[in-house]
Amino acid sequence: MKMLSMPTAPRQAALSGAGIASPRSVSEAMRNPLAPVSTNFLSLSFSKADFSEYIGASKISMLAHSLLGKWHLTAGIESLSYDELEGYTDDGLTSDGSSFGAGTIAAQLGIARTFNSLSAGLTVRYANQNIEDYNKSGILFDGGVKYDFQKYFAFGAIFSNFGWIEKEKAPLSVQAGITGTCPLFLGFIGALSADLYRRNDFQEPELRSGLEIMYKEVFSLRFGYPISSEENNALSAGFVIKLGFADIEYAYQNRAALNANHIFGVSLYF
Repeated sequence: MKMLSMPTAPRQAALSGAGIASPRSVSEAMRNPLAPVSTNFLSLSFSKADFSEYIGASKISMLAHSLLGKWHLTAGIESLSYDELEGYTDDGLTSDGSSFGAGTIAAQLGIARTFNSLSAGLTVRYANQNIEDYNKSGILFDGGVKYDFQKYFAFGAIFSNFGWIEKEKAPLSVQAGITGTCPLFLGFIGALSADLYRRNDFQEPELRSGLEIMYKEVFSLRFGYPISSEENNALSAGFVIKLGFADIEYAYQNRAALNANHIFGVSLYF
């Protein structure tokens, strides 16, 4: 179920996974349990990932955010579905050209809260994967804390996918990072993030770096670059346009395992 390590939010993809200490959209809560504290509005988020033709798959996610006093509550669902796959025998393709389907679906509930400069979050997730008539499922947890120092620095650490998956090793990962923010000129703000990421099936950790250039509450440009011996070190990029009641986002990400893919997202605020 490696899908549970893929970014679902355009911002995460555009920053190559960096920026866990400074979430800016509730849509990031699918991979960052700290993200719900980024807003005090009720919200709905939707994102869709279009993979390259070599993958033959599509991925969608939806997430809702609400408030209960000072607590932030989230509920989300995501699915990865493949195109029809050709059936094989020990000798190669089946003679009758039969095919089969495969996909993964996951649902999660999350809770988070800010205590002065400290924020904490926890998510529980149920996941199920099927290949034709073969199924497996699991229960997984994400958790994390972050600390805002003054108004220019944020430190954060999270773990993801801690738990149990039937007949498979869960894609457990840990990530710690720092984000520095500073005013630039003419109302622009810059934010630079550096995160260290490690997954249990990677031999070496990955250094993730991301840069955001924001103009007031109007739009942001995003760039990311990962450094890892496990993946190709390719530039990612994206943007968000803020309309007050909605965010419209896009990201381009190029990684060895997935080739180039595009992620589109919309978040509505009430």
